[in-house]
Amino acid sequence: MTTSGLNTQDFIKEFGQHELVSDFSAEAIKAILSQYKRVQSESADPTSIDWKPLFNDALEWDALGVVYELSGEVKEHASEVITMIRNAEISISTDAKENFDNLEHDLNDEELLQFMWPELMKSPDYSSKVAALLARKNNFIKLNNGNYLILGAY
Repeated sequence: MTTSGLNTQDFIKEFGQHELVSDFSAEAIKAILSQYKRVQSESADPTSIDWKPLFNDALEWDALGVVYELSGEVKEHASEVITMIRNAEISISTDAKENFDNLEHDLNDEELLQFMWPELMKSPDYSSKVAALLARKNNFIKLNNGNYLILGAY
């Protein structure tokens, strides 16, 4: 069966158990298929475009996955994370907030982020807020299911 003309549900029925597809949510599959259709429409030979590389080069991560996989980038955005703490977008304990307020003028943002790290790991908001920041910076697609879709080379 070819993939041209397949809607998302038909594609899932036909290829949902395929190793390249099975880890994606239906919403991610729909987004990847829309990219596939776009690539086909831009090609001089649409039938030569295979769907497998699109799935092979894509990832779907939850907020914790984004933060974990891109943990090395967090300190590059220390100022933005510190601003989220200042604006109470990332909640921290009262004691930690007091420490933050006392150290805020003595440390640069990167040092303050490093100092606050243990407290941030306890925050229920940290992963979702930082994942959203990292996703914006890396042009990830935020899905309605709360996950992020990372598309590949196409």
